[in-house]
Amino acid sequence: MSDDVKRVESRDCPMSTCAAPAGSPCRIGKGKVAIQYHTARFRLVPQLAKVLSVPTPAVRKPGSVWTELPRAVSAGAEPVGHVRLGYARASTARQSLDAQLDSLAEAGVTRVFSEKISTAPPGAPSWRPP
Repeated sequence: MSDDVKRVESRDCPMSTCAAPAGSPCRIGKGKVAIQYHTARFRLVPQLAKVLSVPTPAVRKPGSVWTELPRAVSAGAEPVGHVRLGYARASTARQSLDAQLDSLAEAGVTRVFSEKISTAPPGAPSWRPP
């Protein structure tokens, strides 16, 4: 396989109709291997940002039924430039965000947006269970 193909296949295809994992060729809507890689996928590869097409190599047999190949093994690190975003919210000032923030941290979230907000208008009495 060429270096271009290896670079393209080092990324998952971002197209929702394809979603081929890293190490696999792009596929068409009917599940067959595409004749060329989707533009959205190879534009993720800086070396190929200006290329208009990268054909699927013959070893991938374009038009054949697509099957998922084993995913490339990474060193457990997130891809460079990717950030996991999280959101934590409490409805009242008395509620704590701690449990939500702990769960987000365990999930590997690196940037958290949080807020404490009340849906009641200012000065309205707070509801309490009987």
